[in-house]
Amino acid sequence: MFRSPRNLCRRSGSRHGLVLVYVCIIVTVLMAIVSLGVDLARVQLAKTELQAATDASARFAAAGLKNILRGESAAASNAIAAAKDNFVDGSPLVLDPNNDIRLVIWNYSNHTYKITTDPDKANGVQILAQRTQARGNPIPLVFARLLGMNSCDIHASAIATAVDGDSETYKVDGTNNPFLAGMPEGSVASKNNPHNNPDYAGKKTKSDGDTKQRPTQTDTPITPGLSMTFDGITGGANNEKSATVFTADGNTSRIENNYSGNDNGFGNMYGPLNALVGVFLDDKQPDSTVPPPSLNFTTSEQRDFTLLQPQVKQIFFIGDGRNSDGVVQQFVPPPGATRLYLATWDGYEWNNNIGSLSVTVHLPSSVSLVR
Repeated sequence: MFRSPRNLCRRSGSRHGLVLVYVCIIVTVLMAIVSLGVDLARVQLAKTELQAATDASARFAAAGLKNILRGESAAASNAIAAAKDNFVDGSPLVLDPNNDIRLVIWNYSNHTYKITTDPDKANGVQILAQRTQARGNPIPLVFARLLGMNSCDIHASAIATAVDGDSETYKVDGTNNPFLAGMPEGSVASKNNPHNNPDYAGKKTKSDGDTKQRPTQTDTPITPGLSMTFDGITGGANNEKSATVFTADGNTSRIENNYSGNDNGFGNMYGPLNALVGVFLDDKQPDSTVPPPSLNFTTSEQRDFTLLQPQVKQIFFIGDGRNSDGVVQQFVPPPGATRLYLATWDGYEWNNNIGSLSVTVHLPSSVSLVR
């Protein structure tokens, strides 16, 4: 039978058009699947990042759990600081201190916990992190919007516990002159002062009698490279007789350095009057070796460190042991360090200072992620 070429072309064109429609549908479906896969991958990556950030926050929070200043644990401040250092989908993790951070009493036997507000009873910290629509920061979706899904909420949780390291509490008198640390009885410091009234090292311990201006030597074991922290600091001191005493951060409106400079082999320091200070020593008598460079804690930024690594014989600022965000400050003993002394800061003539501070020295806690 004879068929018109025109009819053949029409039928062939119809088939080709139908195939083209199918191809368009299939390609669209494949693109949708691939596109949804891209969104899914983004969400999964964000979940992984959120969990990692949550774990880090819980660990750092637990490390600061027993650092208690004026009744408040540093756990929350540590957690918030660690969260800011970890990114989720390109943005730092933000924790709500009122809802996302909980002190807990963890039961190691049955792996359960109770929430508490008492840092003395708590042995762990729970972090509940989220990126959600309710918080205004969900994970945005791109291709899934075609299906009416503009974003995705993600959550993560972690609990870390801490076994407190060795700690010891010491009294630091306002008369404690750091330039007499490790010096023999009868040694002199602050000789060059306007009142010509220097300070003297007395006996090594108070049980031996009058220590005069000798600073407080700690019994806490010193391990070079293993950070130490200071907390529970109470009391106050003043470089002159007054009804007013300054807390461990000192009088930040009056910055002083030692009038005698690098006295007895110690490096000078610039910092607030009456502040709590410390100095690491090795086994040598300080004046037998040359002094190290001076440290400067004049500005609030210079005092706002999170980690300090002083050299042997470098007098360093401690203050209340936390930075302006409430994060625990870490102090790392230098190589060769075997002793730690605590004192207050003045420009000269410590012997007429008043007041005292109570200071707890901590070695690091043993932190474990338990959930």
